[in-house]
Amino acid sequence: MIQVDKNNLRRDEKGRPIAADGYPLTGLASVAEVVAATGLSRSQIYAMIQRGDLATKRFGRSVRVPWQLLRDDGILGDAVAG
Repeated sequence: MIQVDKNNLRRDEKGRPIAADGYPLTGLASVAEVVAATGLSRSQIYAMIQRGDLATKRFGRSVRVPWQLLRDDGILGDAVAG
């Protein structure tokens, strides 16, 4: 878990607190946001979801991925490092 100084938080345009790596600490990412953050293709993301490699939350037909899960699973770290 990332330690956060609550007095000195940066926020994105949606008001979510931002970590030092530039990605939100909380909230849900759309598939398009995951693609932009990781550099993986849209089809790769959907394949990961279908295999169960990436947990999601569904709201009707809309699919969202928790930012914290991307960080915990190392998906953001791999993409940022690579």
